[in-house]
Amino acid sequence: MAINFHPWYELTERQIIKEIGKRLKEFRLHQNITQKRLGEMIGKGPDEISKIESGKPVTMTTFLRVLRALNKLEYVDKILEPPKISPLKLRELELQKRKRASKTSNK
Repeated sequence: MAINFHPWYELTERQIIKEIGKRLKEFRLHQNITQKRLGEMIGKGPDEISKIESGKPVTMTTFLRVLRALNKLEYVDKILEPPKISPLKLRELELQKRKRASKTSNK
């Protein structure tokens, strides 16, 4: 297993959830949306938004609804970026590419 030295790995799951909540709050405030309004946008009450922003765990569905409402759903691409092809595999594929057309036989 590869070792990752990204700062997120130094945090506990609880700390990560808290940081995500903090960032969602910053997105909301930057867009001048109240907790009440955001709650209405996702079909929840303001207490649920407060819960998220204070770092309490929520369902994945609620999390995705908040991202959608804040126009940040594209962040899912960053979380679930498709695996990149390794340089060795890319080279292997390049070598397998056809260089010429085969001769046709006149039978």
